[in-house]
Amino acid sequence: SVEQASNDPFMKQVSHASHITSLLSSTKNDEVLLPILKAQLSHSDGIRGFFVTYLTDEDNTIADEPSVPPLLAAAMAEIESEDLVPLACMNLIMPTAMTTMHTDPMLSENSAKTAKRATTVLQSLLEGTSKEQVISTCRAIYSVATSTSEKANDDDTIQYWTKFFDNWGYKDEEKRNIARVVAGFIEV
Repeated sequence: SVEQASNDPFMKQVSHASHITSLLSSTKNDEVLLPILKAQLSHSDGIRGFFVTYLTDEDNTIADEPSVPPLLAAAMAEIESEDLVPLACMNLIMPTAMTTMHTDPMLSENSAKTAKRATTVLQSLLEGTSKEQVISTCRAIYSVATSTSEKANDDDTIQYWTKFFDNWGYKDEEKRNIARVVAGFIEV
């Protein structure tokens, strides 16, 4: 229900997302599914729960299409959430970094697949109502990933992503790969 998608904690959001993603390939349920998907994507737990399922589900081949399902694109365009773009960026940069951090080739391959799926989601946001936020967030990530200086930066977004990179232990190779993937979202 819309209420559950709006209020349930993260683990329940994962369960809701499993059901929602299985219905995304059909247009029969759009009028029922759109308000539920919008409710889920309106808060951090819902966004995280939805995308952990959408991006990593082995049975969810719809996530491997060249663009996100129209219903997902519509939901992302219609919601107002400060969390959606930063979390979508995390969904791209984290598996991108993990492709080189994993020592198991299968795990590295899975991370690459997740990153490819996340690229499609971020591209949809770039083409939609979140264009400016995608560009500015990716610029900040690119700046952190390509920075060679340790000097303090007053920009809150730069500080946020610097701390994020430090917390996850990203080294030069991961930073180069992250810079490469976000560069495609920056208008020059």
